[in-house]
Order: sequence, then C-alpha cells, then structure tokens
Amino acid sequence: MRNKHSSTIVQCVLPCALMALTVGCGPNKPAVHRSWAERSQTVIRQRLAPTPIASAMTGSPAHSVKATSTAGAESTIWPEELATFQLSADATVQADTPQSQPPEEQVSQGEVEYEGKWRKPLPGFGETLKRDLLELPATLWDDTKRVYTNPWNLVFLIGAGGASVALRPEVDDDIEDYYDRHHSFKEDWRDAFGAAGNPIVHFGMAGVWYLTGQLAQDAKTYDVGGRLFRALTINGISTVLLKTAACTESPNGEDWAWPSGHVSSSMVVATVMNDAYGPFVGIPLFGLTGLVAVERLDSGEHHFSDVIFGAALGWVVAETVMKDGPPEIAGGHIVPYADPAGRNAGVAWVKTLGE
Repeated sequence: MRNKHSSTIVQCVLPCALMALTVGCGPNKPAVHRSWAERSQTVIRQRLAPTPIASAMTGSPAHSVKATSTAGAESTIWPEELATFQLSADATVQADTPQSQPPEEQVSQGEVEYEGKWRKPLPGFGETLKRDLLELPATLWDDTKRVYTNPWNLVFLIGAGGASVALRPEVDDDIEDYYDRHHSFKEDWRDAFGAAGNPIVHFGMAGVWYLTGQLAQDAKTYDVGGRLFRALTINGISTVLLKTAACTESPNGEDWAWPSGHVSSSMVVATVMNDAYGPFVGIPLFGLTGLVAVERLDSGEHHFSDVIFGAALGWVVAETVMKDGPPEIAGGHIVPYADPAGRNAGVAWVKTLGE
C-alpha cells in the first residue's frame, strides 16, 4: 500500500490547483458564446453607454437614461430605465450595421441560432459539424473556466475533497474489509453496472442525442447532446489529471483510483438529463449512478472516498455546463448596471410585473 499521507495532501490541494490553472492561463482567442458572467464583467469594465435605444419596430422615441444620486447614497437606476442601457461594444456593432438593411434582416446572431435557451442545428449535418468543431476549443475552455472559477463550485469541491480525506483510511478500510467477505451483486450484475458507468458508453449517448437532434432539427435534443459531450470531456480530463497526480491505490491493487471515473461520468449524465428533462428522467439516472458506485466498491475497483469525490466532481461540472444563463432569484433576473454620472457599477435584481 502506498503512502496514504501523501495521497491525502494531494487530494486537498488538487481542486485549488485546477482553479489556479484555469485562471492563470488559456487561449487569447475570445469564446464564441460569452457567458452571463463574462458579459457582466465587461459591463463593469466598460461601463454602460448612456446611449438611448430607439424602438425600431414601434417607432416610439427612446427613453432617456436617468440616474439619481444623493449624498451618502448609491445611485439608483429603475428597472424601466435598465432597458435603455447597452454595452459600448454593442453600440459599435450597431453603428457598423448598414442602415439600408431591412429590419427583419437585422436579427441578432443569437436570435437566429437559438430557440429559447437551446441552440439550433444548421440545416445540413456537415455545416453543423464544421461549425461546432471550429467553436469547440473556445467553448470547452470557457466552460472549464466557469467550472473552476465559480466560488461556490470551489467551496463544494474542497468540501468534498475534505470529506474524501476524512474517510481515509479508517472508513475506506472498513468498507474494503466488508466487500472482501460479501458481495452486493452477482457477477453478471456487476458487469452490467460496470458497463453502464463506462464513460465510453456516455460519450456514445451524447453522440446519439446530437445526431438525433440534427436529423430531427430539434434544438433541445441537439443542444443537450452537445452540452453532454462538453461536460463529459471536462469531467474526463479533470478525472485523468486528478488520478495521475494523486496516484492512489484501489482495493484490488491497481493504481490511479482517486477519483472514480465511472461514478463521475455517470453523475454527469444524470445531472445533464435531470436539468434538461426534469426529475422523471433524472431520478432514475441518479439511482443508476448510485448502483454504479456500489458496483465500484463491490468489484474492488475503488474505495468509498473515491466514489464520493467522483460524484461531487461530476455534479459540479454538469451543473455548471447546463446552467449558463443569467442567475435568477425569486423569478427575477440579476443584471449588470452602471451609473456613468456617479462612475460606479454593480448588479440589480429586475422582475417584470405580471410574470
């Protein structure tokens, strides 16, 4: 058995190291699809241009931007005035748009490519595949940064790493001794659940969703397949890096046990499907993830601490990839705002009455 104190230190440090890696380096090419977090940071940096936006469809005049400031108090911008704000970069794009272009052709790229929150495939499979392959590196990197720079994700992963450390060696050894004498599943069931948790099967599932959405021109099915592929890729790379760095030993004597790749990958699938299709699909898949975790223990492939952190890693990655829209609180949206007069910026909670 290898030195367990060394592996314990590695398990504590690695989540922080992954965060530092994603913050400190990366391609200079901007991501194709900017997340809400990046957009809000841009707003804070650039401020919001107090340029009124006229309504081209109704011909109504634009409302002027108002900002009230009192001594010792922060500036207040009312929700109806937030609609008049725009990014300076957006104003530049609008200025470059030919004025002779018909209004129906001046539809933004997002309105063309998206159906609600789901991105639509292009009419031809070759066109869609080419577009997605060209955008994949930047999109993967953007998702990876969102996973490992989110403070709540880091708190959760560090907590899971701490729990994993606390389970070693006493609890892990007790569970290992139990499964040396008993089995929860017969051999055929162990093989079946092992196959169900294989990441290769999950990548195949993502491909089926992607192709089905493309052939049926169904935006949700297509986009779920794409997001599942990205989440599995990030999870797989993270798992391999952690395994290589920790290099712990499994109960059956194999190296690279922590964390469990089968459990983390199964948790990615369950979380993505739950977020996309609701609990009627998600709950059975979470149950299957639990059975895969028990099979990993029963087969001697992993310790209990391995499956605990694997489940936490898979959930964090998938949840972040799926929840890339603006945060919502009590039905309202958190939006960036700026007060050019007071030279300050922040965020505001905005809810349209009647929703």
